Amino acid sequence: MKSFIIKLTVITLAIALIGWLVFSFLFPQYYLPVLPFLLIFFYATTLLIHAYQLVLAKKDIGKFARSNMLITFFKLILYSVVTVIYIAFDKENAIIFVVCLMLLYLVFTFVEVNEITKISRSNKE
Repeated sequence: MKSFIIKLTVITLAIALIGWLVFSFLFPQYYLPVLPFLLIFFYATTLLIHAYQLVLAKKDIGKFARSNMLITFFKLILYSVVTVIYIAFDKENAIIFVVCLMLLYLVFTFVEVNEITKISRSNKE
């Protein structure tokens, strides 16, 4: 878990730096003040879900495999709810928000799937 926290923190800081560069120099007109909070939300959600999946994998790999799809589904529902709530309050910036959310979703999901794959492989051996 410690290596995952370090990796996730480094990736989050890299995304924050890239976002700062992009929104400071290339597209300042598209910056949304909610984006840092969205980044923290993804960081916390990924960390909590990963910790829960680690507990499941240690207890019962069969239960872990069955619950992984359900966890992914609930995560998508959570992100969808956040998106709908944001769009309800700020329709003008909906496209910018959704693009940033999708980019964050792809990056954090890639990191999480990569780690879960390593865990499931090591439990099989």
